[in-house]
Formats: sequence, C-alpha cells, structure tokens
Amino acid sequence: MPSYENLYNNSAERFVLGSILIDNSVINAVNGKLTRTDFYNEDNQKVYEAMLNLHKNQLAIDILLVIDELVRMGVNLTIDSKEYLLGLTDEVPSTASVELYIDLVKDKSVERVLHNSLNELNSDILSNKLEFNDLLDKAEDRILNIIKERRTSDLLTIGQAAERVYSQIETYNNSEGEIKGVNTGYPVLNKITLGFQKGNLIILAARPSVGKSAFALNLAINASKYGGSHVAFFSLEMSIDQLMMRLFSLESGIDMQTLQKGDLTESEMIVLGRSRQNLSKYNVYFDESNSTKVPEIRAKCRQLKQQGKLDFVIIDYLQLISSNTKGSRQEVVSEISRSLKVLAKELDVPVLALSQTSRLVDQREDKTPVLSDLRESGAIEQDADIVMFLHRPDDSRKNKYDELEVTETVKIDLDKSEKQINLIIAKNRQGTLGDITYNFFPAECRFRENKHSIRRKTKEEE
Repeated sequence: MPSYENLYNNSAERFVLGSILIDNSVINAVNGKLTRTDFYNEDNQKVYEAMLNLHKNQLAIDILLVIDELVRMGVNLTIDSKEYLLGLTDEVPSTASVELYIDLVKDKSVERVLHNSLNELNSDILSNKLEFNDLLDKAEDRILNIIKERRTSDLLTIGQAAERVYSQIETYNNSEGEIKGVNTGYPVLNKITLGFQKGNLIILAARPSVGKSAFALNLAINASKYGGSHVAFFSLEMSIDQLMMRLFSLESGIDMQTLQKGDLTESEMIVLGRSRQNLSKYNVYFDESNSTKVPEIRAKCRQLKQQGKLDFVIIDYLQLISSNTKGSRQEVVSEISRSLKVLAKELDVPVLALSQTSRLVDQREDKTPVLSDLRESGAIEQDADIVMFLHRPDDSRKNKYDELEVTETVKIDLDKSEKQINLIIAKNRQGTLGDITYNFFPAECRFRENKHSIRRKTKEEE
C-alpha cells in the first residue's frame, strides 16, 4: 500500500462508518458504492466487513453486535474495539452529508488504484517485459477501467427506467419510417433490423466463396453512402489493394477481370475516375497493419471513437482472429466471440463479424445453414444479437459443372454470372426472422436486394 497521506482520507472513512452506526439505513447507500478495499485504514476495513456481515444476516448494526462479529471473525483492531467504535459515532454530528463522504472515500480509492497502476506500468517500461503495442494496450485498458469504476452509476428504479424507455419509444413513433440504427442500404434488411443497432454483435456466416466479404463491403459502402456512418473495416484475409479493386468494380460497374487486365476503354477510364472521386467521399477506414488480435482492433477503434469517427465495425473474419487464450479451438473461438460482444457494448456501435460455417453443411442433402452450423463454437450463437447466413440455393457448382461437362473457360463465365443468394436471418434478438433474396453479381462485387422476396419464418421453424 502506498503511504502518501494524500491518497486516503481517514476522517471521511470514519464519518461513513460512524453514520452507519447511528443510522443503519445508510449502509444501503454505502454498500452500493464501496467495497472493503475502498477503505485504506485496516481497522476501518475490518469494521466495515463486520457491518456488511450483520447487514447480510439482517441483524442490527450497533456497537455491541459489531464487536461480537469482529470476535467471530477472529480479527483484532489496533485499539480497544469499544473505544474505537464509540469514537466513530462521536465524529458524526449529522448523517445528512454522508453521500459526500462516501464519494470522497471512493475518490481516494480510485486515486490509489491509479497510482498503483501507473507504478506497474512504469516498471513494465523499465524492464522491457512487454512489446510496445502490448504496453500501450495495457495502459489504455487500465485507465479506461479506472474511469469506468469512478463513473459507476446508481441503480435505477423501474419507474426511472420506464420513463427513459418511454421517451425512446416516443422518439421512434415521431420518426416513423426512419432507420434507428446504421443504415444497411437494403430496405427489407433495414425493416427487419431497424438498421444495425448500437452495442449489437452481428454474425454473417457462410461457406467459402459464397460472397461474405462482398456483402460486407456492400454494407460498409451503403452505411456511409446512405447513412453518413463512419465504418472501420478490418480484413484479416485480403489486402487493402484487393479490397479497393472490389470497391472500384462495385462503384463503377466495371467487372474486376477488366480492371485487373487493364483493358479499359476511354469512356471506362472516365467512369473509373468518377468512381475514385465518389469512393474518396465515403467514411470508410481500412486497417493497414492487418491487426489480428481483439486488443489491437479495440485500440484502433477507440482512437476513431475518440475522434467521433466510428459508427460501425466490420471484421472479416472471426476465425482468423488470434488469441493468447490456451485451450481447444472451441475455447479460443468462444473467448474471441465474447470479446467482440464486449467490444460492441464498450464502443456503443454495432460490430459485424464474418464467420465460416461447418463443413457438415456440405454433407447434408439440405444444405440450408442453421444455427448449429456456426463453425467451432456454440458461444458465437449465444453471444450474437443477430445471426445471418448467406446461402446459394443452387450451391452445388461442382455437380453443375460435371453434368454440363464444361471447359474451364465456361466455368469462369458461370462463376461471373448473376446468382441468387438468400440472406437467412436465423437469430434476431429483438426482431423477426426471415429470408431475403439478393441478386449477386460476382464480377462487380454487387448485391441487389429483391424487395418482394422476404419469407418470414413460421413458429415451427423458429
């Protein structure tokens, strides 16, 4: 424990304990804000713990019972217990101002935690125990946790909570038809989700090569184009150059093969120039360092959030995130999933994480994905607020090619042709379930929503 006198206030601690002895109801306010370790003086810690034990057992908190509880606990104060407790009550002329003293005790406790954390960080710096980025992340975590501890809010009554939510409902009612969250750019998806909501973890899952990354890019651009949202896009699979090639194709309507060949006409170059200008206007940020750990992603998102430039986070994809967690792959993925949910709540933005589905889907006659197909962890389903699957109804290209006995050139043309893709909303914590049909143009990386295609799930399917 630090010995600096300005890191504790013994008079405030004694005032709080004396107030409890005079008016037992005070402990309700104290118990909600202070723990044993918030008291610096060891005698005060022991007395407070004895008081909490009496309160827990629904017994009166008076001097004699506190002394008996201290004896039962097997602890001794530095002076005579009766004399010490009588001294506490003598220092309280009135309990009316006890809230101020509770806050003062808490403030000093937080200052001690801050002092100890800074000393620990200073030791880490001098000993070179941590890599630079790990050190920064640890420092940021410690400071933010201390801030959260200090800003702990009081409990809300049901009446106060009802008033707050009623006001939200009134706002929603007065803005009928408006998107309440991040605008996805797709009317039917917006209608089902009301836009992606703050604090939500959204999972978009599919088998490889169905179009997860393309759909995520469409969502990123739409969120900025139609809703003015600032979007952080973390791609652990593709480089920024690869992503931008897809976005140029999406924005210009020129297929990627033409862009990659460089075989563009003069008019196509003009269109491409306009597309570059349009793309430059969108508030989309790519991670150039290819961060692969949640703490690294969180640090970059916090930086954007502090600048007022974060409304939506997209991570492509979950299984490529690395973790220091030891254990099975299921345990690792579970920890990553929980971390992403915490990230969404902490940043107060929706987080969309792409995920692969299990190979078991390919072995079934009906290849329509279900929640149990989420790869490697049931925790993903548990943590997610929304789970969506991309599914191609004719998802059997190999058989199609075999039947047609086509050449490799024709296979490429088939892969570039328009496809029907179903977006299956299999979990929606605060909304309906259903399927939405999209027309996917792989050559242009474009998804177009079929507005009349929604099929709501029946109760049996849910």
